[in-house]
Formats: sequence, structure tokens, C-alpha cells
Amino acid sequence: MVYKWEQVSKRLDIDSRWSEAVSYLDKSEECHGITLQRLWQILDQAWEELSSKNSRSLNLSNFLREYYQHPVWLINAAFSESDQATINDRLAAVRLITHVQPRKILDFGGGIGTVSRLCATYIPQVEVIDLVDITEFRQTIEHYLSDFPQIRILERPDPLYDAVISTEVLEHLIDPIGAVVEINHLLRVGGAFAVSWSFAPAIKCHLPQNFHLQKLMLWIIRSLGFGFYGFERRGSKVYGFVKHSEITPAMLKKARMLEFLARLPIPFNRVLFLLQGL
Repeated sequence: MVYKWEQVSKRLDIDSRWSEAVSYLDKSEECHGITLQRLWQILDQAWEELSSKNSRSLNLSNFLREYYQHPVWLINAAFSESDQATINDRLAAVRLITHVQPRKILDFGGGIGTVSRLCATYIPQVEVIDLVDITEFRQTIEHYLSDFPQIRILERPDPLYDAVISTEVLEHLIDPIGAVVEINHLLRVGGAFAVSWSFAPAIKCHLPQNFHLQKLMLWIIRSLGFGFYGFERRGSKVYGFVKHSEITPAMLKKARMLEFLARLPIPFNRVLFLLQGL
């Protein structure tokens, strides 16, 4: 289910912003695609341009909202749809929710909809797949995914869900723990949650204020009403969880305590692994 770069770019050309996006590419890249490292360079270039333009006028929340409307995210979409390693990661997430036989799925922060279309293709009993993303490319995404009638492009979720998938999204958010709390609220008890993250300085939109979470995010999620189900390792690790309860104030307090511990220069992840395993 990997598309060719030229196939994807031709379909994205319906968006008037695509011509601005490809101005960041040379002729060869426009025709044949780019590497992951080149994609990161382009996303960083857009970040730096927007930072120079709005050095004092926007707080972080508003800056991020504007950044994720930038046309370069259409290049990210084309890359995601045409890169085998990315597709492998997304397929791993899909496999980690199939055990609950989901009929209603949320693609949380789904971008162009790679996860959504893979769910529609590989989960035969699914009836509804909701894609919710912070970009304003909804009309383009709807056109791009028009062959999949199960997929809805929404501004906000429509719970409850049997499964939620969120791949490489948490590191872009100001409050990743708050996002996990929201996901718990959106899932039914017994529902599946597949997630991957990369709290690391690969690109500028991975927010450095949250890099400490890389050590303990696995245990933070488990403290928020989720039991560990398993993981797959492809290009990145994709983890699977099952919701076992609603979140209580004590659970939230524990999650914030783990966040505090993650900031300390002590390998608490190793300690927790020795004490609890996965």
C-alpha cells in the first residue's frame, strides 16, 4: 500500500498551496521525491522562516497553529504516502488494534490520512474511521481519501471509539500527557490505543520542553488507565495499550509525578523496567 511519489503529488496538486510547497524542492525532488533527512530540512526551513516573521507577535500555541498550516506539510504528506518505512510503521500501529475488532476508529493527528486508509484496507469489519488533525487541509484530505467511504474528516472527535491510533504526534504537542488523558476519555473501556513517539531533537517542531518524556512515556501512559498490550519495532517502536479504566485524580497525579521524575538526571526508566518489566 505504498504509493509512488508522482501519484501522490499529482493528487495533491488540486490544492493551490501545492505550488508553493514544491518551491522548496529542486526539479529532481519534485519529480522523484525526497529522503527523510531532506524532509526534515524543509520542515525546519519553514519553521525558521515563520520564526523570523513572527519573532515577537505569537505565543507558542498560536505559532504552532500557524506553522501546521504551512504548505510544506503537503510535502510531508507526499513523503508519508510514498515512503516504505513510514508505511511499515503505520501498519504496525494498525496491527496493534486489530485484536479488539474495532468498528469505530479515531486517527488522532492523522495528517493526510495514511493510517486511516490502511485501517480501511486491512480491518474488514470497520464501519467508521474519524480523522482529526490540526491542519486546515480538510478539503484536500477529503478529496484524497474519497475512495474510502468509511473515513470522515472531522474538526473534533466524535466518541466513543473502539480504537485510537496516534503515530508520531505527541512530540509535536505542548502537553502530550493532556493528549493521552483526552484519548482515554475518547475510548471505551476495553478499547485499544496504538501510539508511537519521538521526543528527540530530530526537527525543530519536536518541542524540546518535552524531551524528558522519552524516558518514561511508556509508564506515564500505563498510569493513565491503560494496560500494556505489546509493541512492534519497525523504523520506530509502536506501542499497543488497552484501556482498563477511566482516569481518576490519583492516576493523573501519578502521571504528573512520573513527568517530574523524568526531568531528573536518573535513569528511572531502567529502574521501572527492572521492577515492573514491560
